[in-house]
Amino acid sequence: MKRHILQAHRILMRIINEGAYSNMAFYGEDVSDMATLLVYGVLEGNVRSDYILSQLVQKKPQKPVYILLKIGVYALENLTDVPAFAIVSECVEAAKAIGKGGASGFVNAVLKKVAAGAYSLPCENDGNYLSVKYSKPQWFIDKLGAQYGYATMLQIISAKSNRLEHARVNGRLTDVAKVLEELREDGAQRSEVGGITVRGTDSVKRLFDKGLITYQSPSSMLAVQALGLKDTDVLLDICSAPGGKAVYASELCKAVTACELHPHRIALIEKYKKRMKADNVTAVKFDATVYNKSWQDKFDCVLADVPCSCFGTFLKHPDVFLTRDGKDIPSLAATQMVILQNAAKYVRSGGVLVYSTCTLFDEENTNVVNKLLSQGGFKLEHISALDALDSGKYKDNNGAVQILPHGGYDGFYIAKLRKE
Repeated sequence: MKRHILQAHRILMRIINEGAYSNMAFYGEDVSDMATLLVYGVLEGNVRSDYILSQLVQKKPQKPVYILLKIGVYALENLTDVPAFAIVSECVEAAKAIGKGGASGFVNAVLKKVAAGAYSLPCENDGNYLSVKYSKPQWFIDKLGAQYGYATMLQIISAKSNRLEHARVNGRLTDVAKVLEELREDGAQRSEVGGITVRGTDSVKRLFDKGLITYQSPSSMLAVQALGLKDTDVLLDICSAPGGKAVYASELCKAVTACELHPHRIALIEKYKKRMKADNVTAVKFDATVYNKSWQDKFDCVLADVPCSCFGTFLKHPDVFLTRDGKDIPSLAATQMVILQNAAKYVRSGGVLVYSTCTLFDEENTNVVNKLLSQGGFKLEHISALDALDSGKYKDNNGAVQILPHGGYDGFYIAKLRKE
C-alpha cells in the first residue's frame, strides 16, 4: 500500500504544488491502478477532505504532509477492502519515506481520528451540504443553480465519469472496425460519435504510438463534426493547440491552417500532426486577438474553440477547481469576444463559423454568440451532427447546444453560424 501512496503523492505534488494538469502529471510515470485511483479520488474529493481536516487540524501543515493527509482521508472513506489500521500505518510510513518523519506522529494522530469518525458532516438543511457531499466549490454550485435551476445543477454536480478513455480512429491509416477487432480482448466498444471507448491498456498505447488512434473526447469530436466539412473545404482553426480538432478536421477537408500564439504550443501541433500523418495541416504562430487582414473572407470554415474556464471538464480533470474560479470568467469572456469577432471576418460569404468552449456558463457561451449575432451578418444553423446523440436529445437544436458533463462527455458549448 505504501508504494501506491508514494506514487500518488508524487503525482499530486506535481498537480497541487506545481500546477501541472492532472493528465500531464502522469506522463513518464509507471503508476499503479491503485495510485491512479488515489490521485483522482483526492482531486475529486478535495472540498470534502478540506472540510473534514479543518475539524481535526488547528493549523494546516506543510503541503507535502497535507497532501498525504488527503490521501489518507480518501482511502479511509473509500477503500473498504483495506483495513483502516493498515491505511493509517502505511501513510505514517509514507511520511517517513518523503522525508517528513518528524510529522509521522501528527499524521498518525489525525488519520486515527478520521478512521474513528471523529468529525461531522453538514446536514441536508445546511447551506454547504451539497458542496461537501459532492465536493464542489460553493460558488460553482451557486452559479450553476442561478443559471440552470436546482434540478439541473444537482444533475451536473452529481455526474460521474465512466473512467474509460475515448479515442478517435485515424481514418487515413485504418478504420473503426479493424481497430475494434484488434482491441476485442481489451473490451473496446464503438461510441455514438464515431470513436471508441477503451481502457488504457498496452495494446491501446501501441496503437496510439503508431498514430492509428488518438485520445479525443466525444464532445471535442462533435465540435469538428458541427462544421459539416466537405473534402474541398479550407479550414482555419484559430486556437488550435494541442491540435486534436485540427488533425481530425484535416481528415474531412482539403487543408487546415492551425493557429497558436506560443512556440511551445505550435510544437504540440507539429508533434500531433506528425504522429497522425496529417500533412495537410499547417501550423502558424499567430495571436487570435489580433486581426489579420490577409485572411479576410478567405476560409470556407473557421473553428473558434476559444480559451475558456474549462469547468465543463471536471469529470476528467477535477483539478480544474484548483487552478480556476469564477473570478476568471469576465476576463475570459472579453477575450473570447475579440477572438470570435476576428474569426467572423475570416469566413467567406456562405461559409460556416463554429464557436465552442468546454465550459458551462452563459457569460462565455450564449452571451458571446448572441453579441456577434446582434451585429448582423450571421445566423445560427441547425447542427445535424448532434441529431442522434443521447437518444435524440439535441435533434431540435437551433444551432447552439450546451452539452452537460456526463459519462464520457465533457461539458461543451457548440454554436454553428452561417455567414450570410
